Amino acid sequence: MFQDSQNSLARLGQFLRTARKRRQWRQEDVANKLGISLDTVKRAENGQKGVSIGLILDMLSLFSVLEQFNHAIDDCNDVVGISLQKEKMKKRVRLEKSRYDRDF
Repeated sequence: MFQDSQNSLARLGQFLRTARKRRQWRQEDVANKLGISLDTVKRAENGQKGVSIGLILDMLSLFSVLEQFNHAIDDCNDVVGISLQKEKMKKRVRLEKSRYDRDF
């Protein structure tokens, strides 16, 4: 695993833990609300990589912060991708001519 990915998982786990504590919920409460095991909640809060992205999204939704995540992954925020796309764009767009004239 890349080091920056590992650091981000640790930060995400800390975020989930803090969000839960701010709501004064126990790990058991989160597990019951989501219908998952207590161990899964602990692994998510510890930033372990085996937790599914679907479960992480469910936790973010439970904490009412899913919209913030959606903003972060909006393709308009992909500065590098947009820059690369602009470099490859054609300066002129031409109408492609049909190989066969079907005007009878």
